[in-house]
Amino acid sequence: MAVLAALGGVTSTYINTVSDAVHAILGFPGASQWAAGLHVIWIVLAMGITGKPGTGIITGILKGGVELMSGNSHGVIILLVDVVAGLCVDFGFLLFRNKQSLLPYIIAGGLASGSNVLVFQIFATLPQNIVAAGAIFILFIIAVASGVIFAGIIPKLLINSLTKAGIVKTPKKIIGHQKIGLVVILAVAILSGLLAIFLRTNFASGETIQITGAITNAYVFPNEEFDLEAVTREMEYRGLLTEFRGYPIIDVIEYAQPVEGADTVLLEASDGYAFLLSFEEIRENQNILIVQQGKGENTSFDIVGPESSKAWVRNTAKLTVIASEGLEIITSVGEEVTFNPDEWVVDMDSTQVALPEGSKKLQGVPLWKVIASVQPDQPISEVVLSSPEETMKMTWLEINNNDDLRIFTVIGQEDISFALAKMSGEVLLFPIREIGIQ
Repeated sequence: MAVLAALGGVTSTYINTVSDAVHAILGFPGASQWAAGLHVIWIVLAMGITGKPGTGIITGILKGGVELMSGNSHGVIILLVDVVAGLCVDFGFLLFRNKQSLLPYIIAGGLASGSNVLVFQIFATLPQNIVAAGAIFILFIIAVASGVIFAGIIPKLLINSLTKAGIVKTPKKIIGHQKIGLVVILAVAILSGLLAIFLRTNFASGETIQITGAITNAYVFPNEEFDLEAVTREMEYRGLLTEFRGYPIIDVIEYAQPVEGADTVLLEASDGYAFLLSFEEIRENQNILIVQQGKGENTSFDIVGPESSKAWVRNTAKLTVIASEGLEIITSVGEEVTFNPDEWVVDMDSTQVALPEGSKKLQGVPLWKVIASVQPDQPISEVVLSSPEETMKMTWLEINNNDDLRIFTVIGQEDISFALAKMSGEVLLFPIREIGIQ
């Protein structure tokens, strides 16, 4: 269970990347849900191997823990998603006496895969028209179909092959399994419901958003003095063209009067999740809106419309305008390139970095990948990294294919800086201002 949960947790990030790419290519409604079953296959395999009630739930908890600790963009909600998926797997197998037939696998895989759509809707930014219900239904059907194939039929075929090879033994029937399983499923279902209520209640952003950072007019939004009218935009919502009504984020930021040099906005949710948006995208993408959900004490605000789905931030509590210091990379032929962390999201990994002012969990991209991207054809012998007080030289032999050495993005109250550190958290140079390739 632990091994399969770990494999599932680690591969989920890459599965999301592949499914988003396929969605971008095909473009049909719900295209990203074609891979929903791939997230659940590990839980179904664990259940098929052990045959014991509770296996799905335990594997789901472990898988969710791995995803949460490895920096899944959904935050703690992903734990609830995986627990519910495990619950559905247990329930699907519990319905049948003959757990070695194909039907339990199909039911368990389909239910577990479709459950992610329903769970996310508890916390989702919903559009303002009836299309939402149709979108959710279509996504659910596609996810269930994916689960039947990838988390139902394929695991069954794998278990059959492993059994014939003598690697897996057919689980023996144990008296009382049905009753034990029913009690476990009921208990976890109740706890999952309570967890959903807790997350929904405690991670609500409140009735306002704090606008702060490198600005001359700090304020809270909505503001009676700033009479901003809501607009309606049509954009893709989980694979379907849908209508949203909200306030343009560019108007909200410009009212705060950003200082000269401000070029980034940090979007922060009430649960601690954060994502960066460049001024360039905010100015060019007219679909980025702040959408209000609920009224009165139940008010919350969501960011919708950015190109990256990771920037669709639920329960937004704070917008921080940042003036980044910039990190210049000078190639061996004298060409100057500015390092942009937004372009390296897929290659980033997170860890606790021991900065001078205290340890922080930061996202970092391998140094060698950045260097290789700006100088792909010219030979590299040495790399020189400079800070205001120190210079460090490293050979290309030390850097090349070394995923332990990373450039970490350090987000301050009003600025962004960069640190060279190891995945162990050891800082080698901070702040980096320039990288020279020789």
